[in-house]
Amino acid sequence: MAPASRLALNPLATLFRHNGGLYLFDPASRTCASMNEAMLAFLTQPDGAGFPTGLSGDDRAALMDVARHLRERGVLVEVKDGGNGTSREPQDAPSMTRLVIFLTSKCNLQCAYCYARGGDSGKTIRKDVWQIAMDHFFSTLAWGEAWRFARRHGVNLTIHGGGEPTVEFATLKEIVAEFRERARGAGLRTTVTLGTNGTYAEAVHQWIVENDIQVTFSLDGPRDIHNLQRPFRSGAPSYDLVVRNLAALVKAGRYVSIRATITREALATMEETVELARQLGLAAVRFEPVTLTGRGSSGTVSRPDVEQFTEKFLKCFLLGLRYDINVGYSGIHCFERCRQRFCSACGHNFGVTPDGDISTCYEVLDATDPAASMFFIGRVDVAERRVVLDEQRIEALKRRVASNMKACEGCLLRYQCAGDCPIKSFRYSTRDLYHPDPYRCEIANRINKTLIAWVADGVIEPRHAEQTTVFSVNQAPQ
Repeated sequence: MAPASRLALNPLATLFRHNGGLYLFDPASRTCASMNEAMLAFLTQPDGAGFPTGLSGDDRAALMDVARHLRERGVLVEVKDGGNGTSREPQDAPSMTRLVIFLTSKCNLQCAYCYARGGDSGKTIRKDVWQIAMDHFFSTLAWGEAWRFARRHGVNLTIHGGGEPTVEFATLKEIVAEFRERARGAGLRTTVTLGTNGTYAEAVHQWIVENDIQVTFSLDGPRDIHNLQRPFRSGAPSYDLVVRNLAALVKAGRYVSIRATITREALATMEETVELARQLGLAAVRFEPVTLTGRGSSGTVSRPDVEQFTEKFLKCFLLGLRYDINVGYSGIHCFERCRQRFCSACGHNFGVTPDGDISTCYEVLDATDPAASMFFIGRVDVAERRVVLDEQRIEALKRRVASNMKACEGCLLRYQCAGDCPIKSFRYSTRDLYHPDPYRCEIANRINKTLIAWVADGVIEPRHAEQTTVFSVNQAPQ
């Protein structure tokens, strides 16, 4: 005799209460629904055992319509007795197609919270080191899935910090030119991304525009807070020069975004930062709570309160919708598709430090950092002109995926947040990748639950409206 079957919510779907409301969220199908108690009872036992009594014929019909729609979307699935239903865990990401070069530790600023203590040393990557690393990078794209992915999507060169890349402008230009020449010879499209503090000279601006460089600026908000947190090493203010360069890129027709690091002192200026972005014509603002490492661990800065940061961010998010500015935070995941990894630091990045070490994480650049024991996966051997990799360490990082995060079981964001930032987990939990920082988890849960509720209640539109279902028990699915 065949086993009996019943309907149940798929393993990724979550029911939760938030600010007095009841909501359903399924990340796999991007379904957001508001509900009443009758719908909750019905979804909890949709095979009929828990069917609410005392409902009118119209209400029963509405529930059945909802159930039918949820089955079509895969939110409700058929489960055989004795089984757990169909697994819907997302598949792993393809291999990396990004080369990251940490060009220099030199910096002209003395930021109060710099994770890399930029400017405290004067190291710049040597030509033989970055050329050997580039040779290795392109050699890995010569076959298999990496080659197919690169042919479809192109390859990316990211020039990142530890310092300010534009202070070594000649080397920066040389690296970008050679990367593009190599990619062109392989028939691959390229993008080049530059993270900068925005204090560069006019010649750098012209090069960025002429070479179609994608740029992300650090700007911590209005003049007073930015100058407090990001002065020049001399102590002079940097705000006016950064804003001048931002305005020049906007005038040139570029998509310009900024990253604002939020300390307890900067918390009150978040809405002003969005207003400033509107005045400057910026496209995006990303807010990030300060990380207490590097200079940030000295006690001169502190993290904002969870509740206050959440409240401020949500106000800024609504302001962004009003001004057509993309206001973000690395903990927003409810608009994204399911994934196994928070970022490519889990065994997929290939970044070269000025010392020739290979790091998978943008925040781990020095061999004296305890995190180097986890995130350094090899080094450039100049004498042998090759890259030597630690395959065991790479495999250990690759195992840090959502399905292995026991601490995240039951979290509605498990397969979107995917365990949050691995380096922050490492630093918070004393070298354990599998225990996320509860401070960041609390912020992410508060923000995402509110955004899901807003989408379900019609307060805001979903970011991917054509791929998202929004409905309540009292209205037809849209």
